[in-house]
Amino acid sequence: MRVLHFLTQRPGWTGSGTTLHALVQWGRQQGLEQRVLCLLPVGEDVPSVGGLDPAHLQVIRCGEGGELPFAIPGMSDVMPYVSTVFGEMDAEQLEVYGQVLGTRLASSLNEFQPDVIHAHHAWIGAGIACELAGSVPVIVHGHGTGLRQMGLLPRLAEGVRAALSRITAVCVLHEQHAEDYARVLALDEGQVHIVGAGFDQEIFVPGSSPAPRGRLLFAGKWAAAKGLGPLLTAFSQLRSQRPEIELAIAGAGSGEEGRRLEQRLENTPGVCSLGRLRPPDLAEAMVQSQVLVLPSLFEGLPLVLVEAAASGCRLVCTDLPGVRSGLSEALGDRLHLCPMPELVGPDSLAPGAEAGFVQNLEATLAEALDAGPAPPVTLQTCAPFAWTRVAERVHRVWLGVVPT
Repeated sequence: MRVLHFLTQRPGWTGSGTTLHALVQWGRQQGLEQRVLCLLPVGEDVPSVGGLDPAHLQVIRCGEGGELPFAIPGMSDVMPYVSTVFGEMDAEQLEVYGQVLGTRLASSLNEFQPDVIHAHHAWIGAGIACELAGSVPVIVHGHGTGLRQMGLLPRLAEGVRAALSRITAVCVLHEQHAEDYARVLALDEGQVHIVGAGFDQEIFVPGSSPAPRGRLLFAGKWAAAKGLGPLLTAFSQLRSQRPEIELAIAGAGSGEEGRRLEQRLENTPGVCSLGRLRPPDLAEAMVQSQVLVLPSLFEGLPLVLVEAAASGCRLVCTDLPGVRSGLSEALGDRLHLCPMPELVGPDSLAPGAEAGFVQNLEATLAEALDAGPAPPVTLQTCAPFAWTRVAERVHRVWLGVVPT
């Protein structure tokens, strides 16, 4: 089988990039012929993607002097690297974006002649793939942010939905996603496949001894949609009663929002910044933490929770649809859910909602800290979320659409 993977983001920096790496690695181990088309900033070295021969990784350069003369448009408005916001792109930028993606994708299709296209994100790039694919099946891997962009940008959503009407199938993260993608894209039940998301079982393992009591860890983008601002407030209020607690912040932000949050965490007593961590370093930070905190306002299927559970952490998370339907049963009583606040749009706090959210988050943090060490995690708990299992599910989708 010949698979063309198409990602309009930087490989390895976000969930979709991690998924790309895992699928390519599994496919290479199975002897599949594969090519990758992705975006990178001008001047950045070509990364390793799943151990694929670098000659088989095709790159569209972004930024000054690149084929796209602006930073990579991010599927989230705040990315862990310099990016362009889709909602701020003008007509000329959008036209150039579509033309460059279309030209490079057409070249890849002509040169490689794939049996299937696996495009990440149900957004503009996947729509272009559908328009150019001809008889080649197009599988769109939905990570949730495509739906978010459609909700935020109705002026672009209509054209995207029209292009995506040609997709063969969609791989989604959980049951709620399946319902959402089927509704928004008018898909038949047989076109939607729940494949989940994965984590590396060799890296994320329990420590040799329990983590110190009172250590909290946040891991994610420094963005308002991740709930980092309310977390800093809730932590400060809780620390006034429990001066021994500490909060480590792993990740990175960009733009004005990222700089504001960075300044806040620098000025919050008891908080330290770990920066963006490689997976082995993140695993070590988890082993040293009693509680992993994810107060996000929007997520697909946040596998950082499974990584942290496998590392021995208790978990505090907002009561997100994907967490409740896709993770809560497996994670059991090590998971402490904070009620979702009222939102405006997909991931913004409604006016007046922050105070109640902070209060609930503080109470949930206290509950997790008082619960003591997390119960031991079992192989059975985490096995469904191993990348090999996810890749096998995706492969079955490919087999189902490629003519024999």
